[in-house]
Amino acid sequence: MTRTVELSTTVFCPSVSAEPSQAQFRLNNAGVVVEGDQLAEEAGLDEIFDIRLGQPPRAAVETLSGTVLTIGFERGGQRVALFIGGSESTLDRVSGLLFRQLLDGTEVAVCHPATIGGRVTDRRFEIGELRVTPGKVGCTGIRQPLNVDLETIVGVSRSKKELLGRRELAVDLRYVRQGVVVGVDLSLNPPRKLNLLGRYLRRSYGGLRQELRELAPPPPVVRTLTRLYTHGGRTDSKSVLSQESADPAALLEELIENDLVTLEDGEVRLEMLGWVLVAEQAVSGWDS
Repeated sequence: MTRTVELSTTVFCPSVSAEPSQAQFRLNNAGVVVEGDQLAEEAGLDEIFDIRLGQPPRAAVETLSGTVLTIGFERGGQRVALFIGGSESTLDRVSGLLFRQLLDGTEVAVCHPATIGGRVTDRRFEIGELRVTPGKVGCTGIRQPLNVDLETIVGVSRSKKELLGRRELAVDLRYVRQGVVVGVDLSLNPPRKLNLLGRYLRRSYGGLRQELRELAPPPPVVRTLTRLYTHGGRTDSKSVLSQESADPAALLEELIENDLVTLEDGEVRLEMLGWVLVAEQAVSGWDS
């Protein structure tokens, strides 16, 4: 059970008013409620279809600044958007609670591991319950309970899988476990929650993807990190550097400065940003 969370903040609902206003925002076990002099809205959990946390979207860029929590919900056949302003830490906590309210306990068909190091396994789908806790996602009620730290996720995509004789949409989750990228396929009932699950899984991973876009690593860097991955993400051999550069020390310094690797106890080790880069070479990520 989630306790009630309340905050007084700036709220913008374009379908109600052309300007943002001060209001009381409340999250409880039934959903979200917004009450103010110029705005009164509420959305039950079964009406919410999207949650985003980040920079103001296009519809609110002229009225809000800083971090914005966007909540999309359906009302009378129409889609409505609420934009909530506030500090990043506060809105991160609120969005995390809302994700858990919407997703925890959902019926899930899970195939784990679906892949190990890129190789497809013969594991079949099992039916269990999705578990969403602070910073983690997992499944219970299956032979081998799943518990993944969001910070170890290096890939999230969508595809259709064969499930109970039908092709069903699923989330393909990839995370690092003991130096290997492991894949998990997740299909939810009801399917409409799949988009929300994708948003939740990207809470840490999405930021790393943005860093990679801005970094735009050159081919020698990509090849070096890929070789490092074949060594389990860590090696004390400098050969992985010398194969791509006549100055291995300079290449290592570049990789460290860009948070792609670290040097610990004489070993070159992939950082999470490096793991994401390697994983993205094989599988495209969730569409933005």
